[in-house]
Amino acid sequence: MVLLLFIASSIHAQSVRWNARTGIHLSSARIVDKKDGHLTKTNSIAGANASLGLKIEFDKRLYFTPRLQYSMVGYQLPGNQEQPDSTFRIHYLELPLLLHLDLGGPDDQGLFTEFGLALGGAFSGTVKQENKSTPLKFSMTQYNPVNVNAMGTLGYLFKNGLMLEAVYTYGLTSVTNGDTKPKIRTFQAGITLGYNFSRRQAQK
Repeated sequence: MVLLLFIASSIHAQSVRWNARTGIHLSSARIVDKKDGHLTKTNSIAGANASLGLKIEFDKRLYFTPRLQYSMVGYQLPGNQEQPDSTFRIHYLELPLLLHLDLGGPDDQGLFTEFGLALGGAFSGTVKQENKSTPLKFSMTQYNPVNVNAMGTLGYLFKNGLMLEAVYTYGLTSVTNGDTKPKIRTFQAGITLGYNFSRRQAQK
């Protein structure tokens, strides 16, 4: 991931800017039984993310915006009389590869949208019941260490470099592996606050 960001930052024919973001979101999951298609109800939990990225100009309004991002996502399974609620949290290191489109306004100001895919891997995860927390096992038959998400944002970039975004992310891969576990896809909706650093014109 770091290598890809380095390659992107070394593009000499385009205008490049660095940016940083941090945000919060509500995260939940769609759980489907592989045998009968039964859909299990889940509750949302709060999550967070932070990233460092690039904004590389393709055209007057079109940019390529790769990032290196940390994200915590999860969901809660409601309990019953026999067992308490189960709260799942998974920590990912991701590489969103997005296209940025300016929707209007002067340079470096106005509405914009971003869309694309985020590739990543889980480096930690837990399930918590009451006061007991148990690590998740990532393997070919347990929880999936690899994730692929579709991402879309709608934001506004202010003249001073600050930006505010509404972000939606949907998991294209299941959180689980193996034939015995249900298919679980997470999704998140949230807001991020970011800052675009001074523009750097790359040398040709």
